[in-house]
Amino acid sequence: MTVATSRELKRSSVGFLGSLYNSLAGQAPAYSIAGGAALIMGSAKAAAPLAMLITLLGVLAIVYSIFITARRYPHAASFYAYVTNTINPKAGFFNGIIYTIFYSIVGVGSVAIAFAYLGVEGIYAVTGYQVNPLILLPIPVVLALIPAVLGIRPSIRTEVSLTSIEIGVLLIFVALTIITNAGKLSVLPFTISGAYALTPLGALSALSGGLVYAITYFMGFEVSTQLSEEVKDPRRNVPVSTLWATVFMGILYVLVTYAILVNIGYSQYAVNNFVNEASGMGVNPVYTLIAHYLGEPGLVLFAVSVMISVFGCYLATLNATARMLYGMARDGLLPAWLSDTHPRYGSPHKALYFSTIISVLTIVMAYLASWLSGYIKPIELTYNAMQYAYAIDSLYYVVSLILVAVGALMVARLSGKVIITIGAALLAITLYYSVVNLPLLYILAASIVLIIIIEYTILRDKLSKIKYSICLNCT
Repeated sequence: MTVATSRELKRSSVGFLGSLYNSLAGQAPAYSIAGGAALIMGSAKAAAPLAMLITLLGVLAIVYSIFITARRYPHAASFYAYVTNTINPKAGFFNGIIYTIFYSIVGVGSVAIAFAYLGVEGIYAVTGYQVNPLILLPIPVVLALIPAVLGIRPSIRTEVSLTSIEIGVLLIFVALTIITNAGKLSVLPFTISGAYALTPLGALSALSGGLVYAITYFMGFEVSTQLSEEVKDPRRNVPVSTLWATVFMGILYVLVTYAILVNIGYSQYAVNNFVNEASGMGVNPVYTLIAHYLGEPGLVLFAVSVMISVFGCYLATLNATARMLYGMARDGLLPAWLSDTHPRYGSPHKALYFSTIISVLTIVMAYLASWLSGYIKPIELTYNAMQYAYAIDSLYYVVSLILVAVGALMVARLSGKVIITIGAALLAITLYYSVVNLPLLYILAASIVLIIIIEYTILRDKLSKIKYSICLNCT
């Protein structure tokens, strides 16, 4: 007896709230704050909240590109379909590979490494002991597969629980900071004077540097677009939930960044001291600030919330990656078995397993690069492996978003074109700062050549037969 292979995801499994939380989890707020606050302040100084606010406005212009294309072309392999349907199939395949292989799968690996590194930071902050990060590394890789294979509903339920905890802790920190320091509040962080630059050009440079780091806080906002074939009323719920998740997260980031400054002080010395502490091998100063208000239990809760923030981000990214592979395989551009779905749970289980295996390989390669750079001690080895993987995936992420923006320009109205152009300009600035490192530029160029060769050889006939890529059952 032959068992028929299922190739359909479970329709209408997730509503607006589930799509919203998936996007929130993809942005990983506690993870972003713990790992990135010092990076923004290192450039924008006390004007970091202003840099974050400007970034939010710019990111919303980028989100508008997703809003337009997600409403028109709901699809599991969203970033492939958006560009295929607005530009052409070759550009769509190019963007699908750029997003899925070089950003998303590498991103899954980088998030796993971040889980290990930030887990060490949290344990050290609570106990004073440093554990080997390699012990923590397998946890997200193994555990995230369970809800992912069981289907999108268990994944979303996990993300709702975990993300609510981390957002709650951050909001409590902000509220207690404002209440306790009501007489010390200042508008300085929302002015260019907070950049402590001597010239207007210097202030612009400081804010621009802050923008580059701040935009990385929002990475992952688009992961709900890959759930389009499992979300109720995807043409409405996916774009709207993505928009509101980004707005909420941007406001949260502005508030938390401001709260940190209120606590440490607005002087250049205080900011530099915070940045130096965060860059050292001691306790992350964000943990110290949390402990000041919430005590030892709050410190433990925040340390746990950072780890679950990273885990939630890993789960959301893994699900998005698998659905990109699933959608492209369904169009015949990847091996057909990647489009198989679990007969009971309706999850793209083979794509999930494949994504995990390849992400493990990227983890090994990141550690090897770190080791070859001279890092031997486990913590330093892990930190630099995380940095290498992160540099790669963030570069390709920006390239992929630019292609989506170009596609959105072709179908947007005049007012929409203006908004999208603003977002594309911000992406261009970020891309410039990403490729100043020549090795990354060489890697990007080599990957582009490789994809083009595949398009004009192996996939030439298949791509020529594709006119549009649509989800027939998405209403």
